[in-house]
Amino acid sequence: DERPATRLVRKHRLQIPRSHRVTGEGLEAVVPSAGLRPLFDMIDTTMLPDASFEFAVIADTHYMLDPGDRPLEFESRRKQSRRAETALQEVASLNVELVFHMGDVVQEYPETERFRKAFSEARGQLERCGISPYHVAGNQDIGDKPDATMPCLPVTPEALAFFHKSCGNSWYSLDRGNTHFVVLNTQVLNTELKERDEQRRWFEQDLERHRESRIYLFLHLPPFLFGPDDPDVGNYDNIGQPDRTWLLRLVEQYEIETIFAAHVHFAFYNRMGSSRFFNVPSPSFTRPGFSHLFNSAPPPEQGRDDAPKLGFFLCRVFPDRTDVHTIRTGGSLELPDYLGQGVERLATRLPKGIPSSPLGLSLLHPIAPTVEIPVAYPSIIRQRVRNDYPLLSCLEMGVTSVRFPASDLMDPFQRDRLIALRDEGVSLLPFHLWSNKASCEKLLSEHSEDIDGLEVQIPGSFWPSDLICESLSSTDGNIPLTLAPVVPGEKEAGKQHPRTRIGYPVSYLNKLKGKLPGLCPGITGVLCRISGSSVWEQMVQLSDLLPLSNILRVDISLEISSLDDVQNSKIAAEALFASALMPDTRIYFQPLLDFDRTMDVGHGLLDTLCNPRPAFHVLRCLNTVIHSDPGMLVHLSGSCPAPGMFKLESSCKSWLLITDRDSLSCVDALITSNRKKPQATKIYCLSDGTVTSNIRTDVMLQLREQNLPLLIEAEQLHKK
Repeated sequence: DERPATRLVRKHRLQIPRSHRVTGEGLEAVVPSAGLRPLFDMIDTTMLPDASFEFAVIADTHYMLDPGDRPLEFESRRKQSRRAETALQEVASLNVELVFHMGDVVQEYPETERFRKAFSEARGQLERCGISPYHVAGNQDIGDKPDATMPCLPVTPEALAFFHKSCGNSWYSLDRGNTHFVVLNTQVLNTELKERDEQRRWFEQDLERHRESRIYLFLHLPPFLFGPDDPDVGNYDNIGQPDRTWLLRLVEQYEIETIFAAHVHFAFYNRMGSSRFFNVPSPSFTRPGFSHLFNSAPPPEQGRDDAPKLGFFLCRVFPDRTDVHTIRTGGSLELPDYLGQGVERLATRLPKGIPSSPLGLSLLHPIAPTVEIPVAYPSIIRQRVRNDYPLLSCLEMGVTSVRFPASDLMDPFQRDRLIALRDEGVSLLPFHLWSNKASCEKLLSEHSEDIDGLEVQIPGSFWPSDLICESLSSTDGNIPLTLAPVVPGEKEAGKQHPRTRIGYPVSYLNKLKGKLPGLCPGITGVLCRISGSSVWEQMVQLSDLLPLSNILRVDISLEISSLDDVQNSKIAAEALFASALMPDTRIYFQPLLDFDRTMDVGHGLLDTLCNPRPAFHVLRCLNTVIHSDPGMLVHLSGSCPAPGMFKLESSCKSWLLITDRDSLSCVDALITSNRKKPQATKIYCLSDGTVTSNIRTDVMLQLREQNLPLLIEAEQLHKK
């Protein structure tokens, strides 16, 4: 009987192969729900654009049986179960329609004596957290892929039968409107088991039946990490051949929109044609070998405990796209005390959800560094891999534009990654140091379809030469051109040699008014450089100068060069906050990654492990709060009511940015006067990424308990 047995089956139209359909009690194992909603919210998603529906993807929770006091190979294993439980509670709090668990529910593996006990306890943990997910079979759940070099036994009929009895069928599909979700069992691929052929036939037929749908595919093993031709024998981290080729052919043939995979405990992002591939991080631990990706000392426990990378995905489906949000759990062992008190973590927008954002980055490092991981357990070959954390961090912050050396476009690999970034909603502005007319023309002719503008850098002068002006004036005008001087000789305290700076000082812009377009008609914008001191004053001074006649756009470059994360956070907040006063102006922050081995060192938005520093979260949160709705910035004015306090006020909202704790004494009256509408007042702790909507009566104590910088939002703040 193929008729749906419950309302939930009818809602999602679960597609189960006829030979594996179950009825009665077993149906609960294959018809999951997202779980019971907790009594309070943990993640504030109200700043995100309205989506058609949402689902969550969590992977590799690796439930660990209580080890007692016995010694362990890695002490972080004692934390795995609690880390997973905290993450699962956060997933449940989102109240999404679907939850997918990507496999490796337990730390044990099928041939161990305690595997079934661990699996039972892990299932209990899921139930305790209010989650009954759609399961994807992992290698820890049923066995390794059929490669004689793998550390554990391959899938057996007995292991597969146990999984099917416990979790339901290991390949199936379901629908949500015109969206089709498919789960496959990667562990039986390339085996001699009859289930391998059954799954292949079923998958081909299922895709054909749903070829008009948007299709999402869920796998435990990724097809590849670097490219479709990655070697498979001796490689612990991909699907073997020939079934990988079979699978990728179907992905391409049916234009599968998004593919999710797990297993590697690291985030990777790939594309093949129109298909996007996301590797889901683990909330429990990181795989040690992949820390070779970073120019840094190894993370704790030989790379196994890189806690800032732990988390899961929140996926939001729109008619024309899918936003994949990284929800970082940071290895937390328990939920923060503040939850349930009106304090939540803030979910922020991705580039396509915030097109009016001015937030840009200058990519001083390559967007996609590559390395070869040494021959080391559990693989027995070198693995060529790519560090996708810089790219994924751009998306997480809601960056809408990047500057980068034009030479990256000459490198096919880097160009492909930059184009991938562009397809995610980030505009590309290469900068080209002028040498001759031919090189500039070649750049424009070969890459005009890949870029959104070109920054032409003038060596040694604020003014372009006649040759430069003549050359730029002869371009076809389809690519916006920005001018940036590269001028040496700036003295800096404590440095023996003067430094070379890129961009016009704010004080120089008056000299460009009315002159530059006449000298160089091809130029439509200029790059202005501001220093990291007195940022608000420089930004207001620049705002007062705009618009520059016949110069359509002024881009801003700001270098965050301190080793003090708190100071960097304040500078970043001040600059992005003030940029709201200048519509159509982009502000490019640098560096994205730490500079720790150059003449001039400084912290970036990410450390050398590509983990966020506080300024990263400051920009991420402030970007979403201020720039999600351009309508909120109509008739905007700015002021500095007190040192370390900055105010933006529009026709509908007001914001106070607090960067100095001494200025908090000026805030109390502003908050108190708005206490009649407490729901209309919010406090954002930008570096922690939290929002408080429950304003207590002891508001000053509440403010002093939080890290700076703080942002206070209200429908209208009254003057003191």
